[in-house]
Amino acid sequence: MNLQKITDKLITAVAVAMCVFQLYTAFYMPFPGMQQRSIHLAFGLALAFLIYPKKRPENNIKKNISYITGILLALLAFVTCLNVAFHWLEMNEPMRLIQPAATDKVLGFCLIVLVLIGTVKVVGWAMPIIGLIFLAYAYFGAKIPFPLLRHAGVKLPKLISMGYMTTEGIFSSVLGVSTTQVFIFLMFGQLLESLGGSDFFLDWANSGFGRFRGGPAKVAIFGSALFGSISGSAVANVVGTGTITIPLMKRVGYRSDFAGAVESVASTGGLIMPPVMGAAAFIMADTLGISYWEVCKAAVIPAILYYLALYMSVDLKAKQLNLKGLPPEEIPDGKKLLRSQGWIYIPPLVILVFFLGVFQYPAYKACLYCCLLLIALAMLKKEQRGILKKEWLAILVKTAKSSVTVVMACSCAGIILLGLQSSGLILKLSNILISLSGGNLALLLFLVMLGSLIMGMGLPASACYAILCILAAPAIVKLGVPPLAAHLFVLYFGSMSAITPPVALAAFAAAPIAQDSAVKIGFSAFKMAAPSFLIAFCLAIQPELVMIGSVGEILFSIFICVAGVLCMAIGLQGYFTENEILVRRLVWVAAGILLILPQLPLTIAGAILSAGLLCTEKNLWAGLKKKAV
Repeated sequence: MNLQKITDKLITAVAVAMCVFQLYTAFYMPFPGMQQRSIHLAFGLALAFLIYPKKRPENNIKKNISYITGILLALLAFVTCLNVAFHWLEMNEPMRLIQPAATDKVLGFCLIVLVLIGTVKVVGWAMPIIGLIFLAYAYFGAKIPFPLLRHAGVKLPKLISMGYMTTEGIFSSVLGVSTTQVFIFLMFGQLLESLGGSDFFLDWANSGFGRFRGGPAKVAIFGSALFGSISGSAVANVVGTGTITIPLMKRVGYRSDFAGAVESVASTGGLIMPPVMGAAAFIMADTLGISYWEVCKAAVIPAILYYLALYMSVDLKAKQLNLKGLPPEEIPDGKKLLRSQGWIYIPPLVILVFFLGVFQYPAYKACLYCCLLLIALAMLKKEQRGILKKEWLAILVKTAKSSVTVVMACSCAGIILLGLQSSGLILKLSNILISLSGGNLALLLFLVMLGSLIMGMGLPASACYAILCILAAPAIVKLGVPPLAAHLFVLYFGSMSAITPPVALAAFAAAPIAQDSAVKIGFSAFKMAAPSFLIAFCLAIQPELVMIGSVGEILFSIFICVAGVLCMAIGLQGYFTENEILVRRLVWVAAGILLILPQLPLTIAGAILSAGLLCTEKNLWAGLKKKAV
């Protein structure tokens, strides 16, 4: 009996069944929340146990035991979840919630353990440990030595019943986002990638920017922004586009660590780039009770400023090194690309934006129609039609597999929410954080930034946001920050952890491609993205950057931020019209910081500093005189 083949067949069967279920509910939505979420979790948990760990023991006996264990845990996951799906109405009766049946206690306890184990396998230890800490806090509340944190304690049966039988635990609205919204977008991304969309966007970016100085770096920026927005994963984006862009950057003259850093920063930005952002954006929309389109609109300006900072850095470096673009024969014809391929890949994205923004469709419905449009257009072309016929099963399996990380992160976030709600800490946490910061918004933002970066080192951006939107964002809102700006601040830094040393996952993904140290790439990426860190702070203290305010205020904020980003890029790269000495570099950075900060006196000081620096740029004025002559 070959257990590996049996497991592979089970993975395929579960993945296809999951896709069929998700598509059926997306078209008709016939199931109530608890029922739909429990079935969704059953599929996700089963795949988690069947797929992970990816590396099985070499010993045949141990390997077989790991396969058998995975199959048994997958079966147990189905039993515990489908029990909820079939009996959720009886479970919601008041008396049964107060006095849960023996089967509820046993299966509920099993499901909590299964979610924790599954999250360890898929996401790592960080999130389950946080979940266990909050469960322990809820249970041992009466023994907490600090009066501010002490509470009566929650008995184990109540913890289990809340976690298993209500929407205040594992089956919370966070898992509901994964169930209704995220899965369809993952399917759209997988369809687009399988049909050659990622190659098209990279070639299209190459046709537009390959000829400019340091062209491959600019191709990496725009190609990764397009692909990363769809994939929702910085690491996947680095691996997908970096294999092409990093060698090209090295070939035209960029250092290997700089090339790896450009790709890492560009790939990370895809998580905050509309119209298709990562899973965290859907959780944000659900948490705030707004449409996904509102989140996209608020994220546009910060995303543009992020990529503008990166573009300026690579352009200045190319100018400093006197780099050229790619040879004309290596640059694709953009018009030809649009005629031959663009009519397949671009209309679905345009329709997605149109349905979200104009018709205000629910995000999953808009994306579902885009999937159908993409399939219909692909069927008109022989090559893509062949891909669909040959790889339809692989597309379904890859979609389901890619959803497992989100499913486990969202279900474990429900356990954290269970500990917070059952203990009452969720009502006190904002006040605790505010007291720790002394009521100082800047200090609170700094503490939340550190928490986001630290958590993001061991968690995907969506998981990091799912925790901090509960723990930290309400405290920021209490100090007067608009809710949408506060949540974007948390999301921004959860994403930026991918390029923040010492654990910069995007840099580690780029290291083998660039053939350089991950640490060097990480620090280069951090320096390159430094202006974006400051912009993230401005999201909380300058609401115009998230489209809150008059048109004039928004335009003025964009103008001074662009000027500030340029000044910081010059100082960090050490070049404008010539190599800048250390003192001038520091003054450029200081001018950029003062410009970006929203207080008018600081902005004026930054403008005076930057004007003084421009007046003393000898090469700049000499060049202007030559052009005038």
